[in-house]
Amino acid sequence: MDADRHNPRCAKAEKHRCVCSECGGSQHGVQGWLDLVNQDDAGRRGRREFFENKLSWTQDRSQRAQKDRVNREVATDLARVDIADWLATTPPPHAGGETEAYPSPAEQVTALAEEMARGAWREITPELDRAAAYARGVRRDLTHHGWCDLFIAMARVVEATRRGFDSIPGQVKDMILRSPLQAGRPNVTEAVVGLIVDKAWRGFQVAAFSGVPLLDLISNEEALRALRILAVFICPAPAQHPAVRQHALTPLGEDATKILTDRTRARLAELFTDPPPDGVALTGG
Repeated sequence: MDADRHNPRCAKAEKHRCVCSECGGSQHGVQGWLDLVNQDDAGRRGRREFFENKLSWTQDRSQRAQKDRVNREVATDLARVDIADWLATTPPPHAGGETEAYPSPAEQVTALAEEMARGAWREITPELDRAAAYARGVRRDLTHHGWCDLFIAMARVVEATRRGFDSIPGQVKDMILRSPLQAGRPNVTEAVVGLIVDKAWRGFQVAAFSGVPLLDLISNEEALRALRILAVFICPAPAQHPAVRQHALTPLGEDATKILTDRTRARLAELFTDPPPDGVALTGG
């Protein structure tokens, strides 16, 4: 199968599910949210109003958002609009005084998406295709939160490790295999997880922004932020994926740069009862 052949409806998906057998979920939704970053303020404001109009409210005096599936999905979509707003308006960070050459946060997320998802999938596809019918099952199973699990695991391990980066891929593989969602991906074996993580980790290194050394990159908050944003953008249904909310949306909401609005943070807290992010249980690897 041609790894570059892809249904644009998946890349700009709006529904909270992914059934794309072409990209295995590796391109789900990402381009659509990045396109929103590149729109003008009016475009993003219109998308926000579209989602807010879908919210339903209790009939009592409190006028709270009802705790139902639609409202939970809308709340996570509004969080993604917040992220798009932040990416659109945040200038490049300072890097040795050469701000013009340093990539903006939006460019960082775009680079990771290209190298770790699309680029990695391009390399993975031929190896899966050699498995004949087995490849079809892998593709189908990976749409079950395979890529957001990958980016969440990588962010958690990078955050906990900071040094000794050679051990990071092994720890990421272990975390994915222990994910509660892994039971829903029976064709994604340990060997498949190893293949995907190795390709994505290589993409992470290739995407080292503007030649920033890898050791500097993984010790810096920008890489973690970009990984978390990518996890939120690529997740087909954050409302059904506690790890994305706990280890991506919550840290982004607590980010000192105010990525999520106070209204969005309050709505997420009202509609979800996720525990605070826990420490990563590291294993050798």
